Amino acid sequence: MTDDRTLETILIVDDERGPRESLRMILASNHRVLQASSGAEALKCIRGEHVDLITLDLNMPGMHGQELMRTVRSEFPDIEIVIITGCGSIESAAEGIRAGICDYIQKPFDVVQVSAAVSRALSRKRAQDRLTSFLEELGGVVGHDRGAQAILEDVQRSERLRERVGLVFSDSSERGATAAQEIDEPRTMEFLEVLAETIEVKDRFMRGHARRVSFYAGLLAERLSLEADELEEVRVAAFLHDLGKVGVPTDLLLRAGALDSKERALVEQHPAIGARLVKPLAIPNAIASAIQHHHEWWDGTGYPDELKGEEIPRTSRIISVVDAFDAMSSDRPYRRALARSTAIDEIRRFAGTQFDPHFAKEFLVLLESGACDIDPEIVADAVSAAHPAIQSADSATPIGAQR
Repeated sequence: MTDDRTLETILIVDDERGPRESLRMILASNHRVLQASSGAEALKCIRGEHVDLITLDLNMPGMHGQELMRTVRSEFPDIEIVIITGCGSIESAAEGIRAGICDYIQKPFDVVQVSAAVSRALSRKRAQDRLTSFLEELGGVVGHDRGAQAILEDVQRSERLRERVGLVFSDSSERGATAAQEIDEPRTMEFLEVLAETIEVKDRFMRGHARRVSFYAGLLAERLSLEADELEEVRVAAFLHDLGKVGVPTDLLLRAGALDSKERALVEQHPAIGARLVKPLAIPNAIASAIQHHHEWWDGTGYPDELKGEEIPRTSRIISVVDAFDAMSSDRPYRRALARSTAIDEIRRFAGTQFDPHFAKEFLVLLESGACDIDPEIVADAVSAAHPAIQSADSATPIGAQR
């Protein structure tokens, strides 16, 4: 039997017992259901315990449904509202939309209507809760609210990112999904990808880096004969590996000169920051772990946790070598791209110290075979085809960089 404490809570507000009981029978199998027969009783309930969603009748004695809706919106903006009424009108529907309700259903209702509306509302709430958690976590990481605001400003400056954020967090009922998992997991990943792209928007040296690293990591994972599920985790983790740089001051990332020890320590926090940022969101733990450890060294001298050898997650070891190759092969704020032959020599030289020697050897085979000799725009298209939610942020020529 499911523990009610793990279920989302729905409060049914209707002065008629019949509709209340019908809704309870529809919803009780998958949710914790509470009931109130008046607006006053409903307010007492939500002021006393956590409620995720209210189904609300408009035509009730005493406190009218529209008054209750306005009060809930004012005092409890995080609670979703679905209006289910037998006395609806164009005016009341319009007011509900202005108040931000999730759905408006006319009585008599049916099981499909109610189930779909509740699923949409709770999915929207979960997405918004995750966004809130992310921004709160980001503020905690950087120590003030400026980091969260900077992300929102980056999104505002990019028309493409604004469109993507709108798609991720809109009420996309056209997807036709009724199970929360069918909506939430893709939206979560799309949101993370939007955040990763904000780094590219604010730093021209990062454009294309995430997509190229994801592409190269996928090639290496295929050569290592990883299973399909792990192969997908490698591609996604590689795309998100530098997500934590949203919590690093931009001037340090763009500094042309050398960093001092304190500045270097700040930059070296980005793997741990990235792992912390994704923890409130619904992605596999293996991806968070891969992000955390992609700068560990095979000999144990890397960061942030000085893991050694096979203590380092396999996905992190894959990302490490391909990330270094792309960084060496691309312009940075403090130097031009190295010659391809020089980058290859460096990977060979640091195999067994910085890189997993076997993974470095296999990646060198790929490089020398010409498998990685692809135009950057084709790389972006290939990554998008392998993982459709990963797309180019802008049409500018990609040039990567890493500190």
